[in-house]
Amino acid sequence: MILKSLTIKNFKSYPAETFSFHNRFNLIIGENAQGKTNLLEAIHFLLSFKPFKQLKTEEIIRFGTNEFKLKGEIESQAGFDEVHILLNENHKTIKINGKIVYKTSKVYGRYNIVTFLPADIELVKGSPQGRRRFLDSVISTLEPAHLADLKLYQRALSQRNAVLAKSSSLTLDKIEVWDQQLAEIGCKVISRRLDYIKKIEPLLTRIYGETSGLDHEIGIHYKSSITISKNLEQEFMDKLKLNFEKDKRRFHTTAGPHRDQISFSISGKDASVYSSQGEAKNLALALKASEIEIIEQELQKVPILLLDDVTSELDGNRKKFLFKLLQKFQGQIFITTTSIKEILYKGQARVFRIKDRTVKQKDIEI
Repeated sequence: MILKSLTIKNFKSYPAETFSFHNRFNLIIGENAQGKTNLLEAIHFLLSFKPFKQLKTEEIIRFGTNEFKLKGEIESQAGFDEVHILLNENHKTIKINGKIVYKTSKVYGRYNIVTFLPADIELVKGSPQGRRRFLDSVISTLEPAHLADLKLYQRALSQRNAVLAKSSSLTLDKIEVWDQQLAEIGCKVISRRLDYIKKIEPLLTRIYGETSGLDHEIGIHYKSSITISKNLEQEFMDKLKLNFEKDKRRFHTTAGPHRDQISFSISGKDASVYSSQGEAKNLALALKASEIEIIEQELQKVPILLLDDVTSELDGNRKKFLFKLLQKFQGQIFITTTSIKEILYKGQARVFRIKDRTVKQKDIEI
């Protein structure tokens, strides 16, 4: 898959700009606060139909305007796509080849991307919610049905919580319909998470060893609020019944995949507590490299890579590993940096220099 071109209008710092991209390596150079990350985010929005992180509409649309537009031309094994996205204060419209996409879940995963961001260290050190979100995002790329189930689960959860909050005299039979929905959908979410962990764990251990040069076993641990058994749906129903009085007092549902804990360990020690910054960076890098590998294995597709100023976060050995990975990678790469000296890639590249909100592009040999 290749992103051939991108046209931006009123996206963050860009009033209007058109980019034509190299099929392999695209280098975006500029000082801080010049718009490098905004360009990567526009690419991410075009290909995944959402920004890197949850943002308000007014944080995405350029200040002083009321809508933004993105247009991209994408070439893949399936053919050629033209994607249009328009976002204003009230609505987001997506068109692929002139046809309106009414449900994003129907096209999620159509374009595969992997991001390397400075904030990825939070996957190791940060909140369980961030790790759940990461895991669900990767699984949704591999199995679009997972995204649809997550939305259905969240809807049922919100409705159950609303019922819990309305009446102190609520009885168990009045809420059973929501319990059944949560159990039916939630056990699918949990099962997919457990399956993915089994696949990625050996990859993580191998790649972590390659990045660090150390023989450490990496573990991924899933602590569910539901007893994991062959009859997971019934276990879920039983747990909801058991927790009913507590849920009623607290006005929210206290068991389910939205409460499950995911953690990493390095040689048996909890990485969120005991890992050094260097070990956490190694693990985050291994996570992303594993994501690339499993997408290629499972989908027989090569994702597009977006790397935002990650070289400044890595020491010499990790930087060498990263560029060794990029050198072998067969797909399209976009990477931002403040200095070309940070780039160890060898080969042809298209360079985009951003200064004072002006973009100049040039093909070079690195």
